[in-house]
Amino acid sequence: MNENDDPVAAFGSAEEGNDPLKTYIDPTLFDTLDRQAQIELLTPAFDAITLAGADYDIKAQDSATGKRYTLLKDKEVIDILVMDSSFTDQVIESINKNQEDD
Repeated sequence: MNENDDPVAAFGSAEEGNDPLKTYIDPTLFDTLDRQAQIELLTPAFDAITLAGADYDIKAQDSATGKRYTLLKDKEVIDILVMDSSFTDQVIESINKNQEDD
């Protein structure tokens, strides 16, 4: 997300529901983390990214084993994550660690 981007437009709002999260949902995990569980992990992760500043972004990439999530700051890779039950904590921890390093 760039500084001129609107976080509501990027990540959705109460009016839009969870549609903007569709590209981040990993169907290969539905046996362990269903759609709703993933939404519950993604929503606070995006909230943390929004609060951290417009220079942070997260991208989802398909891989052979499911989605990989790349946390970026100013287009520089901060961390590469996979979706599991600690996903939100991993995102927040990576942001905090990066902010401490700055």
